Amino acid sequence: MTRTFVAYGLLLATGLFVACEAQKEEAPVPTMSINDLMVTVVTPATDTLWGIEDPQTNEEWQVYIDAANEIITASETIKIGGTGPEDNERAADPAWQAFADQLISAAQDARRAAENKDLDAMFAAGEVLYPPCEECHIQFHPGVESAE
Repeated sequence: MTRTFVAYGLLLATGLFVACEAQKEEAPVPTMSINDLMVTVVTPATDTLWGIEDPQTNEEWQVYIDAANEIITASETIKIGGTGPEDNERAADPAWQAFADQLISAAQDARRAAENKDLDAMFAAGEVLYPPCEECHIQFHPGVESAE
């Protein structure tokens, strides 16, 4: 009976190991530098949110939803690093991760505000979005100013 129990335990443990291995996803691999991602995605998207005027139609609001989604996706991407010479070192820094999380949170607020067509909440989200951008630039990319 003890052998049966041990054999069953080993079989169960092997099955769990195989199941866990099958569920592991390959880590995402960056395809561009963080700087390129910032220049081509984050800067235009933040400029869009910070430049909000008074959208009236669903299509006009969708522009801001899309910009917020772009910031969320880009911020999730910069958390894993990039192909630039210092990108992976930066991504490993807890401060970098915190700045990216702050961007994600502010962009999620902006997306909710745009989905609710709430202009005041959009302005508030834009104000929350700016400080992590500026502080990250000061710490990790001195000499590059955030858009005002």
